[in-house]
Amino acid sequence: MGGTKFAILATSLVLANCSTMRAYVAEIDESSVQKFCEAQRGNPEVAGLSGKVPIVSPDEITPVMLALESVPTLQEAEAIKLLARDQHECREKMDRVAKDHWPTQNAMRKALAFKLDLVTAQLIKRRITFGNANRLYQEAALEAEGALTADRKEQLDKVRAQEAIAWRTVGDGIRAIAGSQKPESDPEPCNWSGATMDCGGP
Repeated sequence: MGGTKFAILATSLVLANCSTMRAYVAEIDESSVQKFCEAQRGNPEVAGLSGKVPIVSPDEITPVMLALESVPTLQEAEAIKLLARDQHECREKMDRVAKDHWPTQNAMRKALAFKLDLVTAQLIKRRITFGNANRLYQEAALEAEGALTADRKEQLDKVRAQEAIAWRTVGDGIRAIAGSQKPESDPEPCNWSGATMDCGGP
């Protein structure tokens, strides 16, 4: 019986740490990709684009960048091509991480990447201003962020529901084991009742 109790205790500990461990691993993987993407800032070939378009993420876009009315020069268009190549590599790495941890986000991530690429293509062709491109980048990113946040919440709710069922199963097992064991009764104290000894028995 001791082995069964140990197995239930071990299962309980695994369940308690399961979602925490998944979140921890996802955070490490995501952080690793983020470091790779951030390294793009050091590329001297795209340094001239800093402050004109986001280098790593649309989160970098400022009001000043939204107000830019200039169209890329031929030299800037070439730099944008190099930046697009680096960003594509960054997205591929992030997509691999997302497939492992949030597989239901795949379609949304591809849709966002497609929209960002369409805007970048217009910049490379020098058909739109930096400000217009930045607005389009930001709008696409905000729309995707809302969808991704909702998806992560849904996945988290599912994991919590599955863990609640698992915990109930463990609880049922513990109750079944406890119910199958006869409690050990404490010996009744004996007392003198006149000339006879009374130990509380029948």
